[in-house]
Parts: sequence; structure tokens; C-alpha cells
Amino acid sequence: MNWTAETSLTELAATGADLAGLHVIRRDRQPGQRRLVGRIASVEGNTVHLSESSDAHLTIAADKVQLEGSRAVFSRCLRTLLGDRYKQFDNQREDRESAFMTGPGLDKCLDQFFDQFRRAEALHLAPDVRATVGEQVNLANTSGFHTTIELDPVEYCYDPAKTRRHQFAWAGLEEFGPYSRDSFPKRSPRVLVVCPDVAQPRIEQALRHFQNGIPRSGFTKGFERAFNLVNLEFAFCTIPLRKSFGTASKPALIYQSHVEKHLAGDSNFDAAIVVVQDDQAQLPDSVSPYLFAKALLLTNGIPVQEARVSTLTRPPEGLQWVFQNFAVALYAKMGGTPWTVNQDLTVNDEIVIGMGLVETSGSRFEERQRHVGITTVFRGDGNYLLANLSKECAYEEYPSVLKDSMAEVLAEIRERNGWRKGDTVRVVFHASKPLRNLEVDELMEKCVKEAAPEQNIQFAFLDVLRDHSFQVLDYSQMGRLNKEGQSRGVFVPKRGLLVQVGKDTRLVCTNGPLQIKRPTTPLPMPLLVHLHPLSTGSGCDLTYLTEQALKFTSLTWRSTQPAYTPVTIYYPELISDLLLRLKQVPGWSPVPLNTKLRSSKWFL
Repeated sequence: MNWTAETSLTELAATGADLAGLHVIRRDRQPGQRRLVGRIASVEGNTVHLSESSDAHLTIAADKVQLEGSRAVFSRCLRTLLGDRYKQFDNQREDRESAFMTGPGLDKCLDQFFDQFRRAEALHLAPDVRATVGEQVNLANTSGFHTTIELDPVEYCYDPAKTRRHQFAWAGLEEFGPYSRDSFPKRSPRVLVVCPDVAQPRIEQALRHFQNGIPRSGFTKGFERAFNLVNLEFAFCTIPLRKSFGTASKPALIYQSHVEKHLAGDSNFDAAIVVVQDDQAQLPDSVSPYLFAKALLLTNGIPVQEARVSTLTRPPEGLQWVFQNFAVALYAKMGGTPWTVNQDLTVNDEIVIGMGLVETSGSRFEERQRHVGITTVFRGDGNYLLANLSKECAYEEYPSVLKDSMAEVLAEIRERNGWRKGDTVRVVFHASKPLRNLEVDELMEKCVKEAAPEQNIQFAFLDVLRDHSFQVLDYSQMGRLNKEGQSRGVFVPKRGLLVQVGKDTRLVCTNGPLQIKRPTTPLPMPLLVHLHPLSTGSGCDLTYLTEQALKFTSLTWRSTQPAYTPVTIYYPELISDLLLRLKQVPGWSPVPLNTKLRSSKWFL
């Protein structure tokens, strides 16, 4: 559980482990020295060549540094060192780790912790300041005050009137059809399939099952009938990998050139599926065939769904669950709304805005990082409106850029929703972490009032945090048994449990026992929702806002399962990840994301 890599870099390189791109740190750091040294380009004998460094030196002796430990470093090195035994090792490591991280494991650790500190003397924190460690806090309700509240279960809705509802996302889709079945922009969509020639017959078989369904399975109706489509057309762009097998040809360039030729003759597609072989899916982003093809297709306004050959060529009984998530994401990328949730609209207009920030270089060594602000906008009932990327800027320029970007978004929403003079509008902001040295709440309050001066604005700014110091256990929850008779989800609180930990702070459990799939899954952390003091008006009912955040976790259209965080946070994270990866593709420009794909869920 403590990822430390002290093995000699020379010895590791000799085993054939790929060390390129990993970071190295000093073995013996002197006062005033930075611990991080640089990123490895190659290791030759006792010399480490660096592609980036914290100073001007691009070489260093191998015995002076070691790998910066992380789960990813262990995975990469041990796959080489252990070969076929790696999976068995990692499964056993995970089993050992679960003895500390699951509900019962954590509870045992806490008991040992309390036993030690009960016997210890008071802790001296500072002169005249002492502290003792007491018992765990027992959450109990009284007749005068409820510390915990069980929020109503989130239901999936499939029509604007919210009368067609279901407890489970996919079952509701098969029963009622998608929310936007009557307003979907194109009922006979065309989908481009980019796939290697070495697997095309098997891919065609899989897509036939995807289109028409798998009998007696969890994907009986298929994509067409489940989503109320007709005459779905697949057009194939075949990638000739067979000819280039064993040559020095780069698959990324082969994919890019053939997709470009295909689009030159026919570019009228509503979405694309890019299929890659498993070994090529593991290639670095700078030579990834999927990313090269995706960048080109996005530039042409075509959203892209990735698939691996091994995933699409599973037996039908394994494909049924894959196809559920695949279908939901593909439909959403084409402009559809699979479902909303039982969050009814209020009398006053309400929009919910998620804010994110990405450092576009992805480097830890540049002195002046460049940043892009990411904004996602939803109606209060969960309908997705748009995503917006600010222009790239330095951090000190970000407040001004954010304000301009947000004013543009609000002006567009004002026109789209038809706000009139004197209307009351509630604007709810979600932020995944407070931004350094930046009073975002004050900035957004000014921005909202300037963008909508004739409206009565109610303003709520929420921090929705995963990183905090609280954990919740439910000792009455004994979990569920799997096929092997093992318990999963023991002591995991019910999804929707809300805990009041202060006037302006709530905890809400978003992953309950039903979301726990394995006995070794760690105890989920609750989300911490904190209301900023500058929030104004009657729209600042924190229980209402927390319940809304919980419902927004079920609005992800990347899966039929709810996300851990609300999509106002989750979607910007997906966008951030893809922006950093696409930046590795030569010639990539994010301009189409703010134009052709502004209302698309291209990032799912």
C-alpha cells in the first residue's frame, strides 16, 4: 500500500522494463534540492537520459536516482518482471490490501488506532495546546434534530412529463425507449466503423448483434429497437494492418491516412466507432492509432466511440453487458438523451454549471503552465445543454478568461431559455476543488449579475469534494453474497444517506451496497458538499442542493451505472483527460469542440 521503487534503474532496464516517460526522484536529497529530478527518455548503462528535468541537466547517474513510486509504475515494471504471473500476483496483492480498505478492514484498523490512543498521554500540539483522541462519532437522530437523512431513491425518467420511470437505467430504456425518442435529430443515423482488416469479419458479426440484439440476454432488443431508430447504417473504413505486419510502419499514421482518405469521399456520419487491436491500444498517446483517428474525426465534427477487438469478439453472453454501456454512450454522442432523473423543474428557471480546470501541457517541469477552463451546463432537471472550453491562458490570466467565458455561456443560456426582465433565475455552481488564490465565488457572482442584469439572480456556489477527512460506516449493513458465497458491501452505507456535519456542510453517500461489485472493493468515501457563504437567496436549501448533486450522479451516459460524482464534476474530468491526450497528436486543435460539437457529449 506504500508504492516505493528502490530497485536500481540499471537493473530494471536490463530486464527489458520500459522506463521511458516515468519520473525519477533523488535517492539522497540535500537541503534546498527539489526531490523530483526529471522524466526518463532512456537508460544507458549507469546514465539516465532525461526528456525533461527540474534543472538544465538532461543526464544523471543512475545510482543517484530511483523511480517515483506509484501504482502505475509497479504495474508497468512488474508486468515485465513477472510476465504471465503478474495477474495472479496483483489479485493476491489486492486481497491483502482489502484486509485494510473494506468496511470490516477499516473498522478493525480504527479499533487498533483507538486502543493505542486511549492508553497514550495527551498530544502536545503547541504550547498550552493539548489534544486527546476520543471514540468514533455515533450518528444518531433525535426527536429534535436529524443528523442523518435517507434521501429518496433516484429514479430514471424517460419522458418530459416524468411519468415513465424506472429504478434501473437499462431496464427502463428497454421498457420505455429513450427520453429524446421523439426529438432525436436523426432516426436513421450513419455510423463509420474504422477497424483493422485482420478482425473485420468478427467485428461485423459483433455489430450485427449490437444492431439487432442478442436473444435471451440483457441486450434482447438491440440498439435500433431499444433507442427507437430505423435503418441504422454502418459504413466500414478498413485499415490494412495485414500488409504492414512485422514492418516499421506506425499504426497511428496508417489509421490517420486511411480515415482521411475515407472522409475525403464521404464525411456525412453521425458518429464513428474506432476499433483497435489490444496491443495497439496500449501504445503511448503520441503514437496511439485511436487518438490519431479520433482527432481527425472530431475535427470533422464526428464524435467517436472506442472499442478493442477483444471486447467486441467476446461470446454473446459476455457482449450483452458491454453493449448496454456502448449503446448508451453512442446514442448520447449522436445528440440523444437516454434518460433524465426525477429532479422536477422548479417554478423559477434553474441552471447547474460545473467548473473544471486543466493544465494543458501535462508537464510537471514547465514554469509557466497553460490552462483551459471547462464549463458544463445543465438545466435544473438534468437536461444537458452545452460544454464550453475557454481559450488557453496562463494561470494569472485565468480569472479574466473565466469571467469572459462564463459571460458568453450565460448570454447563450439567457437567449436559449428566454429569460425576461424581472424573472427569477437560480444559478448553481459545482466545483471539484477550490482554485488556488482565486475567489471564484466572488468572481462568478459578479459575472452572473453582469450577464443577466435584468433578472433576479439567486446564486449558490458548492464545493463538491472527494478529498476530505470523513468516512461513514453502517454497522447494520451485512452486504450481499456473490456466486462464491463471499460478502461484498459489508458496512457500506446505503446510497442516498445524507449526514449533516455543520451548518453549511453535508456528506452524501453516492455508492451503496448495490454499486459494490467485488468483495475486495474498498469502502467508498462519501462526497462532501459545502455551501459558500456568498450564496444568496431562497435557493440555498443545502438539503435540496445535496439531493440534486446525488441525482446528477445518475445522469452519466457513459454507463448504465451511476457515477461516483455528479456529472457536473465528472464530465469536466473526462474532457480534461481527453484534452491532454489529444494534445499529443500533431496538428490537433480543440476549435471544433466549441463549434461543431458544442452540444455533443463527444467526451463520453
